Amino acid sequence: MILLYHSIDDTKQNANHGKFTISKETFENHIKFLKRLGYSTIKASDIFSFLNNKFYLHEKRVLITFDDGYKNNLVAAQILKKYGFSGLFFISTAYIGKTFDNMPMLDENDIKSLIELGMEIGSHSHFHLKLSELSKNEILENVNRSKEILSQFTNVEDFAYPFGNYNQDVIEVLKKSGFKRAYIIGQSINIIKYNPYVLKRSIIRSSTNYLDLYLILTRGRSRI
Repeated sequence: MILLYHSIDDTKQNANHGKFTISKETFENHIKFLKRLGYSTIKASDIFSFLNNKFYLHEKRVLITFDDGYKNNLVAAQILKKYGFSGLFFISTAYIGKTFDNMPMLDENDIKSLIELGMEIGSHSHFHLKLSELSKNEILENVNRSKEILSQFTNVEDFAYPFGNYNQDVIEVLKKSGFKRAYIIGQSINIIKYNPYVLKRSIIRSSTNYLDLYLILTRGRSRI
């Protein structure tokens, strides 16, 4: 199971972000809930071994991801570290140290802090655009520029499609650019018959309660 979070914040958010923003207390309660159920986190680089060797039959593992690169994700990383968990943070590099939809984004020092906390970093492209609507050259420019920037901090092998939007051209560019895994919004559990460039993630919303989270963990979908 791969979970998808966005913003972790206690302040009032605008309509664009409110449904995907949860409070710090709620996020910490989610992590405590996972721990109580016997879950631990997995690194992105271990996904294939985990699935191919069917470790999911006797191990409760989850990959926790975050999209966009909001500055408040650093708080989430600190909570993950507190409980012995890790996370994979996908960053839209054009907005590093800036704002996106009036939200402050991670800056260079924040990214370094994420890595020091034991977190993983992935690309969410350079500009947060629907890649399938771009030309192949524009896709290449967005993907490569993002990888070039993030590679200054750490080795980057993971990519999350903005809006979960992709096509075969995008996948081909990712392969040529050295990305080994890519993630969509799938609301489903990943099984042994998987495509490494179409790994499914289940979104966590502000309305997600404990029952919803349990259903997501066990079947991929909440009641919504």
